Amino acid sequence: MKFRFCGDGDCPDWVLAEIISTLSLLSAKNLEALAELVAKRIVGQQFEEGVIKSLTAGISTDGKSAVACIHFLLINASRHAVSESVFSEEIQQLGLPKEHAASMCRVLATNVTAIRQRLRDKAFRINELSSIRYIPPTADKQDNTVGCAKFELKISQELIDGLPQDTTHVLNIERPNVQSLLEELKEVRSTLQQYCWRQKDKMDV
Repeated sequence: MKFRFCGDGDCPDWVLAEIISTLSLLSAKNLEALAELVAKRIVGQQFEEGVIKSLTAGISTDGKSAVACIHFLLINASRHAVSESVFSEEIQQLGLPKEHAASMCRVLATNVTAIRQRLRDKAFRINELSSIRYIPPTADKQDNTVGCAKFELKISQELIDGLPQDTTHVLNIERPNVQSLLEELKEVRSTLQQYCWRQKDKMDV
């Protein structure tokens, strides 16, 4: 089944499982309070760990999975600009009781403008390459990357199942291809700089 709040795509299995096993078991009041805290976190306000644990006591060990699920729901509903009625209908289809869906919709209605602004502000910070490091070769005979240059890439706010996380990846590139890649990246940088200059000139007119 396709969902508009997922961009007319499938809802991840982990979100469905969390809705059934956690969110639907909370009281509607506690769900609304928890969703308000998550909305505050999304827009950059202080995150209250202790309150979250008390709201999810007896349902989840630490509340992290419930927070991740609510984060996913609010972010995607805001990003794809779904109406409250559509959002309510779709999360009920996923197993959330009607009263709980109404609580989520109230939180969405209150915070959607701020969440969208936050998404716009961070639009170029998702999947951002924060650092790259060359890893020198070792004498390890088990290493099967002979003839390759090894790099460590750190990605800031990489989207994993719809949630931003800081990640680290190791990339092996055949040495003859390293110079070609470097030249291509320089061309991309030049093109982006020219585009930015054109946009700045338009704004100055």
